[in-house]
Amino acid sequence: MVQLKHSEKRVLEDALDMSSGYVLNFSDRTFAEFFDDQGITIYREKYSINGISKAKHMRAFIEIEDAYTVCRVLR
Repeated sequence: MVQLKHSEKRVLEDALDMSSGYVLNFSDRTFAEFFDDQGITIYREKYSINGISKAKHMRAFIEIEDAYTVCRVLR
């Protein structure tokens, strides 16, 4: 689990353009493919705890996964 300050979360949200529920210019398919390339199935129940938008899946991913995994994917 990654421990981020609120200011750090805002920076991430801004960088990934998540304010509208989207993540960058990903479609549902390309978002899933990006995570598949990282060995992660992003459209799983554990990542939909906050809702079903891409941004909510990304927020859950950041909250749930360990720091190494989150940093690897974000890099």
